Amino acid sequence: MTSPFQRSFADFCRATADWRRRKADEYDRDARNLRTAAALEELASHVETLPEDDARLRELERLAGEGGAFTPDQRVLYEIGRFRFHHPEAQLDPFLDVLVELAAADRGEHGRFGGRMAPGDDPWG
Repeated sequence: MTSPFQRSFADFCRATADWRRRKADEYDRDARNLRTAAALEELASHVETLPEDDARLRELERLAGEGGAFTPDQRVLYEIGRFRFHHPEAQLDPFLDVLVELAAADRGEHGRFGGRMAPGDDPWG
């Protein structure tokens, strides 16, 4: 059984795979786009087979989830869209570990793309 977050994450990967296939058509069947699309389909299936209490999924849900939905931010979005694009040897589980690290970095910025500021220097705080 998969959690709503797992389904949302897998659906996101599949939607991104569809986008990559469209990019492959747009850019003369660039094999890198097709490779990434296939990798994202594989990642989606893998995520659905993980136990609901997988520590990485729980952490991703905490950092990049909202109400059971996968809601990634900038760094996570970027890396998912390029999974195996430049590095075809990338493996699924290490990639999930990287996504957790990136989600933590995204969360640390709280939408402030300059990162955390020194106390008293934050114009938004």
